[in-house]
Amino acid sequence: MPSSPTIARVEVSRVITILRGDFRETISRLAHTLADAGLTAVEATLNSTDPLHLIKTLIAEIGERAAIGAGTVLTPDDVSRVADVGAQFIVSPNFNPAVVARTKKSGLVSIPGCFTPTEVIAAVDAGADAIKLFPATHLGPAYVKALRGPLNNVRLVPTGGVTPELAREYRAAGAWAIGVGSELITADLTSMGPRAAAFVSAMKGPM
Repeated sequence: MPSSPTIARVEVSRVITILRGDFRETISRLAHTLADAGLTAVEATLNSTDPLHLIKTLIAEIGERAAIGAGTVLTPDDVSRVADVGAQFIVSPNFNPAVVARTKKSGLVSIPGCFTPTEVIAAVDAGADAIKLFPATHLGPAYVKALRGPLNNVRLVPTGGVTPELAREYRAAGAWAIGVGSELITADLTSMGPRAAAFVSAMKGPM
């Protein structure tokens, strides 16, 4: 699969942090906490409060250190909205060929959500750069390892229920990156830094 500067940035930590909720008051401090811990990819979901503000703030605060994207992107119009404010990658919970097409037309990295091998292959054929395996809580590292057999060139991103311990297993199974949200993001920024560093450390292992 082709690479890009955004893909290369994600590969530094191999952890995509998911922000879902109301972070308007804490986004600046949160952004620096994540970047200081070594995280190099952050997405703000479109069902968050004022997501375009979150994306713009993330870019302004840590855009030189991390790739900033949008999550829960469901329509081509959503792609255009976030592209206009500078998002670099698009993540969806599902595979929508129209969303992938608009993403690639906009010059952004496409990471649609898939669950089955058929969906994965269809998404890659449509131009996806990586595949969000979702919900990973129902799949597990063994599933990633099995998929990697016939699809060893596909970047797989298990998302949902991933802990630092499980992240290490996913990496050993061949995951390209992981997606983490509520497993990492809490109201306590003091504890978030060490936990973020634990995720980064877990994903440093060889495939």
